[in-house]
Amino acid sequence: MRKKQLNFFSLLVLALLSLFFFVWEHFFPSEQKSEAISEPTAQSIPQPKPKLKSIPANYDYVMANDSIGQNKQAKTDYYTLVLSWSPAFCDSQRERYGKNLPTSMQLQCDTTQKFGWVIHGLWAQNKNARQISEHPRFCQGDLPMLPSSVIEPYLAESPSATLLQGEWEKHGACAFRQAEQYFKKQQELYRTLTLPKQQFNSRNELFAWMKKNNPQLKNAYFGASHNELFICYGLDWQVIDCPRNR
Repeated sequence: MRKKQLNFFSLLVLALLSLFFFVWEHFFPSEQKSEAISEPTAQSIPQPKPKLKSIPANYDYVMANDSIGQNKQAKTDYYTLVLSWSPAFCDSQRERYGKNLPTSMQLQCDTTQKFGWVIHGLWAQNKNARQISEHPRFCQGDLPMLPSSVIEPYLAESPSATLLQGEWEKHGACAFRQAEQYFKKQQELYRTLTLPKQQFNSRNELFAWMKKNNPQLKNAYFGASHNELFICYGLDWQVIDCPRNR
């Protein structure tokens, strides 16, 4: 008899405990820590990275092979950010090389890539120059090839390791001590711009679009050549008029 009473009591306790937890879960739910998931803003969305097959083993630029050469004496008076319309550039290279594109162009001109306006370079310029050779060039001489780890972060905006290396040696080294400083500055300037996704029939249409969509360029005079756009900056990195003779 005593054993039956104990069994009954045990069952009753279990039933009461089950009822207690049932009521607690439904009427007094525990607080859950939840992390807010925010949609990225336009500024925080990362730049799309190109699909890298590989960076060429050798992307060095040899000063001795440059047809224009060195100019260490020219003073830097202003800078020019040079942007290139990639589809037109790649079309011209395919016409020239067919399917045998040089390795240095394959990342940019591979048909699976979708580049628009890209950075050609950021050039130190002399206000009195009337030809390319009169601007600062190769101010630190023939520099060694940069590590790929320095090159890779900037391929989304300037999709050629050979181009980045060459622009650093020819132009960047005349205004910056370190390549990373140069690449970061041209990337910074590039990312302040709203750029069109289409090509225009005339440079005046392009200029008008840029001024309409970039308030900082509203009163500036640009330069252009073939499929390239030139935006000029003073030594304080404020937008200025480009020379009228460009």
